[in-house]
Amino acid sequence: MADHSQPIPASEFLVSSPDVPSDRWGPDRYGESFADVYDEWYDDVSDAEATASFVSGLGKDQNLLELGIGTGRLAAPLVHQGHRVVGVDASLAMLARLPDPPPGLAVGADMSVLPFRVSSFDTVLVATNTLFNLPDTASQTRCFEEARRVLRLGGRLIVEAMIPGEPDPGLDRLVTTRSIDVHRAVLTATIRDDERQEITGQHIEITESGIRLRPWRVHYLGLDQLDAAAVGADFRLGERWSNWQRDPLTETSANAVSVYVAI
Repeated sequence: MADHSQPIPASEFLVSSPDVPSDRWGPDRYGESFADVYDEWYDDVSDAEATASFVSGLGKDQNLLELGIGTGRLAAPLVHQGHRVVGVDASLAMLARLPDPPPGLAVGADMSVLPFRVSSFDTVLVATNTLFNLPDTASQTRCFEEARRVLRLGGRLIVEAMIPGEPDPGLDRLVTTRSIDVHRAVLTATIRDDERQEITGQHIEITESGIRLRPWRVHYLGLDQLDAAAVGADFRLGERWSNWQRDPLTETSANAVSVYVAI
């Protein structure tokens, strides 16, 4: 088992803020693609109030680290409920859209190389498939290891992620209509590669002034792979639900909220 040092004062969370790498398909590129429309397009993803209530059910007045804080949509209700929130995001474009003042401390950093001291936090939150924005299994594994390093003994890593469906050749290549109105049409083109566990997509936004491409890629993991990464980083599975409302996980669940406990 890895050696994790004793907790330190909350005022000493930060070690340094490393340069954020520019990866063509990494989370920084995702932010560049979606920062200006994120709150409009994804307001109904990861119910913010339900997320905050779920986290608060695990303990009050937590030192909490959110990986992929984005525009602060989830951090705001967490701060309102009394938690001390520190957030990281690889996208400076996302961080630029945080409100003033921001909900908690926000740092530009790669979530697989966290710029924080050991045992700084009670909880690490990774919501809305954010883990899958990391480009490969190796970086996702490092993210688990980094989360454990910055968590105190008994702290929790909360991961919200989609549950990959069974391979279906009919879903390998799709073009669908995301939205359409009198001023704009948004098409979504995707290619799914089950062998590589990747979905590559483009939101194609068409307006009278032209066409804008909003590229994205996710590298997904199954629940067994998430659990293996967690065990390898000195976590045990504490609980798992199908959503933030704590509905039971079933065979038809599309998503899972997993709570891993640092050991």
